[in-house]
Amino acid sequence: MKKSRLRLYAIALIGVFFLYSCASMLPNPDDIKTEEDRIRARSQCIALHTVGGALGGALVGGLIGGDWKGAGIGAAIGGGIGFAYAWGKCLSLYSTLKSQPAAGYQETAQKVGYNQSQGEVVKIQSFNVSPASVGQGGSVKLNGSYYVMAPPDRTEIKVTETRIVKYFDPSKNEFVDLGQVDQQVTAAPGTRTADGNFDIPKDVPEGRYKIAFIVNAEGKSDMIERELSVRKATTFVPNTDRIHALVNQPGSYRAETVLVIEEISMLQKTASRSVMR
Repeated sequence: MKKSRLRLYAIALIGVFFLYSCASMLPNPDDIKTEEDRIRARSQCIALHTVGGALGGALVGGLIGGDWKGAGIGAAIGGGIGFAYAWGKCLSLYSTLKSQPAAGYQETAQKVGYNQSQGEVVKIQSFNVSPASVGQGGSVKLNGSYYVMAPPDRTEIKVTETRIVKYFDPSKNEFVDLGQVDQQVTAAPGTRTADGNFDIPKDVPEGRYKIAFIVNAEGKSDMIERELSVRKATTFVPNTDRIHALVNQPGSYRAETVLVIEEISMLQKTASRSVMR
């Protein structure tokens, strides 16, 4: 029994070392130039962290259960819930956010009533996630605005913009952090707008999520969270009866189109038989 545990523990440690060695070889998001590069990097990153979750689950399950059966159960559980956590670890490859100046010091100070006696001020004015409900494999838009103000002798401020994704874990009955992305900008005091995309992998669990936006500068910070509902992806099945009715109208479609419709109909019937089995 002790030998089995030591063997399992040694294998897990070797696996963890191998995974983290591979992690150091993942490309920097800033170095990705094409969509093909991004897709390849996403696959590598997700595979790395999903396997890591399964390996961690195997280690815990094996040590608790004391045998390889426990390790197998732990690996299945770790791999099953691991994709959402892997997505969070790879968030920089799935989410973009770019900010730019929108209003200068004087215009912002007049609009928000800022006085230099207030010192440094950080305030998020708006942050939206659209749409608020999306299917697995879909994408949402991010947009918001914030201002960072300081006494007039400050011409530049280092600002950290952070986005975080959280998942409502039913087993814990609470939202858990999946991951975050920090990006630093050097900005002049004033108002900035932030826009970006947030891609939802097709394999993430359906359910409730939160996307948080945080702005931090000079020890001051502000945060806004928006809830996002991820629903199960739906498969489009063409209404062949309707298409046949249109095809039967004289002069509506050419013979080639009829052949395509017949093929779609056969595929639909085949899919239905597979589901029945």
